[in-house]
Amino acid sequence: MTDVERHAAAPEAGDLLVGPDEPVPRRPGRPRDARADEAILDAALEVLADVGPAGFTVDEVAARAGCGKATIYRRWRSRGALLLDTGHHRLGLRVTDPDTGSVRDDLVTMLGELARKMRDTLAGKVLPAVVAEAAVNPEMREVLAAFVHDRRRAAFTAIHRGVARGELPEGTDVELVLDLLGGLVYFRVQIADNPPDDATVATVVDTVLAGIRSTGAG
Repeated sequence: MTDVERHAAAPEAGDLLVGPDEPVPRRPGRPRDARADEAILDAALEVLADVGPAGFTVDEVAARAGCGKATIYRRWRSRGALLLDTGHHRLGLRVTDPDTGSVRDDLVTMLGELARKMRDTLAGKVLPAVVAEAAVNPEMREVLAAFVHDRRRAAFTAIHRGVARGELPEGTDVELVLDLLGGLVYFRVQIADNPPDDATVATVVDTVLAGIRSTGAG
């Protein structure tokens, strides 16, 4: 028995956990071992980085983690669920919320951090393959949508603070603001190979916010 399997001795059938975010009630027994989860997620990230989402298989993750497929399926109900958790917990691209007291300064800081992470991290290198797979694979579209939604939370909070302080009008279309700002970073980094510098980021934020203010509610 491998170390991962030893740490993660199986619960009885019916005691399944379908992923860290979707627990199914289980009967008393040996609890899950977080070390096994971490080993599997580390292996999943390696596979995703090496072969992209199209080549991502539970068999390969199990081989690299040194465990059996059953050990993985006790934790994640499907390949897609494992991909989703790998994205959430290993790909990064999460930006910090600086809470500067100014929505403009918050967004400039966060957008600059996002641009650097998309340019310099493993997540940024893997993201184009994830997007390409999502275009033809509904399961991957679900993974990508959840990933993007999770990464927008800090910016959502910053914009809502700006509305509450009167810096932006009531009814501001938060999704539109984030689409405009994030779209610039994605296009420049992933497509044009021309990552925006700090000055460009500031100009884009100022332009978008001025447009939102001028229309009254975006």
